[in-house]
This record gives sequence, C-alpha cells and structure tokens, in this order.
Amino acid sequence: MAPVSRGTRAVRGASLAAAVSAALAGTPALPAGPRSPAPIHFGVIAEEPNEPGHMLDVYGDLLARLRERLAPAGLPVGELVIARDLDDLSQRIVEGEVDFVIETVFPTLVLQERSRLLEPALVVARHGQRQYHSVFFTRRDAPIRRLSDLRGRTLVLQTLRSTSAFALPKAELARAGLALVAADDPHAGRGDVRYVLALAEINQAIWVLRGKGDAGAFNEANWAAVPEKIRSQLRVFHETRPIVRGLLSFRTSLAARARTQVEEVLLTLDAGEAGRAALDRAAGITRIERLTPADRRELREWAAILRPDRAP
Repeated sequence: MAPVSRGTRAVRGASLAAAVSAALAGTPALPAGPRSPAPIHFGVIAEEPNEPGHMLDVYGDLLARLRERLAPAGLPVGELVIARDLDDLSQRIVEGEVDFVIETVFPTLVLQERSRLLEPALVVARHGQRQYHSVFFTRRDAPIRRLSDLRGRTLVLQTLRSTSAFALPKAELARAGLALVAADDPHAGRGDVRYVLALAEINQAIWVLRGKGDAGAFNEANWAAVPEKIRSQLRVFHETRPIVRGLLSFRTSLAARARTQVEEVLLTLDAGEAGRAALDRAAGITRIERLTPADRRELREWAAILRPDRAP
C-alpha cells in the first residue's frame, strides 16, 4: 500500500470534518444549561514578598468562610490573588482578575485613580478602630515642639503606600506649608522635610530613638503598641484629624447580584464565633460595615487632600 502524504492526510481530515459538520447541521441543538457564575476573587498585595504563603495564612480562613456561606447561593470563591504592588493589583483589577480588595484609604484612592474600575463600598474596622489618626513623635529631649520645627529635618516613615505612616503625615505637612521629599532627592531644598522609610512601625520608633531620624509618624494604635521602655523615651508633639480605618472596595464591572451576595456575607460575618475568628486572623478585622453618606463625603475630601494622582 502506498504511503499517505501529509497533504493527503490534511485533505482527508478536512473532508471528515466537513462531513461531521454537515451531519450535525441537521441535528437539533440541545438546550444550553444555565451558565455557572464566575468565581469571585479577592486581591491583596504581598506584605512579605519573600514569604509567599504569608498572605494565605492571613486571609485563608476568611476565604474559607466566604466559600462556605456563598456555596448555597451557587457563587464560587476563587483562590486568593496576591499582587506585587499597587500597579500590579490595579492591572489585575482592570483585567478582571480581582473583584474586591481590602485596603486603607490612600492605597484605595490610588487603585481607584489607576484602574478607574474600583468603588469603595464597606468600612473595615480593625482592632476595634473604625477610624484612626496619625501621631508625630520625637525623642523626649529633642527641641521639636510643632510641625514647623521639622523644617530641614528628617522624618522616619513606614512605606510609600501607608495611609497613617506616609500619606497622612505628608498631607499634614503640606497643610503646614512644608514639603516632604525623599532624603536622597538631589533637588531637596534646605527647608524641606526629608523622609526615610523604616518599613515597620517598631523600626520607626527605634530609628528616632537612636538618632537615625529627628521624628516619626504613624497611627495612635501603633504608638500604644510600642514597648514601654522605648515609648517612655519618646513623646508625641502633633496629631492629625481622624480618617476611616479601612475600606473594602469592589470592581465596578462585577455583577450586581454577586456583589450583593458577597456584601451580605461580609456584613454578618462577625455574628458567629467562626466568622469572628476568621476576621480577626485577617490582620485584626473586628467587623465590616456599610459606608455612610458622611463617610463618602469625607472620602471625597480626602481624595483631594491625599492627591492619589501624585502617588509614588
């Protein structure tokens, strides 16, 4: 029998496909079943890039409770989406890979600005705080008494995406007529306040105590958590106005029914022991509430003050 060439095989394959298509054309189409809803995805930023399992440990129980409570409604919950940074998380929102996020006000505003697809919907209270504010502190023997005394000095902050330990202090300095610039900025003026990043609140306190910076700033809960032997050698010299502690925001293109179902679960999760435990493990969430009209007005004000369009 003569060998069959590749071209002959392709023609025969095409002929067979045409025959099958013709046969199927005369077969009545089966009714399509109901489409399964797409899984809901929660997105976070990796707090410890070298430990990829850390965020799963933090939010694993919360996802488990969501799956358990949403299963009867037929709404699946996908795996946790862990982004590298705000840009990465914003892109994942745009591409539909992330449906909701939990962040503080400043990164939420940045994500809103960059994705144009995020809408804050719920307030996230952490460690019993619905609101918090930032405190500026220095060494007890330092000559710093007010914000104006920071002119030309160094302020120790946490990270660029922190609300209480970067964005809020920066806005407060601007309100006092002071510019905040990176310590290594070659264009910094003599009267500018220079900042360095310590990455953790306890590091901020220690750096100020050891003279690696003239002052620091973070929220009042962080201040209370500083060990007494360190805090006793520091003092607070300025406090900001309060701001909502945390926000849960949804992708605006998420189906309304899915959003409503997720909201209903989250709003009642603190009613049971298992739900409260899952919330607490999720970085100390106490409860989740709806944004009030007053909250929304204040968020609009903060958007103008914190200027997310100029975020680093």
